Amino acid sequence: MSETEPPLLADVYPALVSFLDAALVSEGEPALAQVVVGLRFHGWCECSPTCTYLRTAPTGCADSAWIHLDDEAPRVWLQFDRDHTSFAGMEICEFELGPAPALDLDRPSGMG
Repeated sequence: MSETEPPLLADVYPALVSFLDAALVSEGEPALAQVVVGLRFHGWCECSPTCTYLRTAPTGCADSAWIHLDDEAPRVWLQFDRDHTSFAGMEICEFELGPAPALDLDRPSGMG
């Protein structure tokens, strides 16, 4: 029996994906914007109840390189995967996630 794939991040947090898509295109990164559309929601980091790191890949896939979309609010930092072809996660610093229509019952209104 195979495990089901995690839901698309766009289905869980559509406003976040829309923002990231537009921000990456405006930063001259249309290929990375396309990657964001296909990211999966692997849950929130569980290191503490207040952690704002959202996982978009299985644990252990992250690299130390980041893209910071933080010139002004909202602020989101994207962490590359080891191949630098996708993102393993993101730090949601200042972004109103809104309702999570597809999942995420633990954070239905975003980070608050």
